[in-house]
Amino acid sequence: MSVTKPILRVFDYSKAIEFYVVWLGFKIDWEHKPDDGPFYMQISLRDVVIKLSEHHGDASPGSHVTIEDFKELRQYHQQLIDKNYRYNHPGLEIPEWAPSSITMTVFDPFGNRLTFSEG
Repeated sequence: MSVTKPILRVFDYSKAIEFYVVWLGFKIDWEHKPDDGPFYMQISLRDVVIKLSEHHGDASPGSHVTIEDFKELRQYHQQLIDKNYRYNHPGLEIPEWAPSSITMTVFDPFGNRLTFSEG
């Protein structure tokens, strides 16, 4: 089976870590962070793998990644709310095209969005 690993364009290492690692709970799988250049890293949460890049041309800001079949989304949502991240307070929604599902969308500090869905 093929695996897709989206690359999201980011502009600040500290803000990326605060959002993706501290708040969302991703872990850093590996990173390339030269002293005088842009960073590039791979992060993961459960079986979700995303790459973050400061490199010009790797991706465009404003990308949208959908993460399907995310188990226990209600519990994960509550964990995020409990962390009281000052820049993001996502809600849960029931999409009109899938009334037995729930979704949660978060926006990173760089204009990218991730939509988690269960059901």
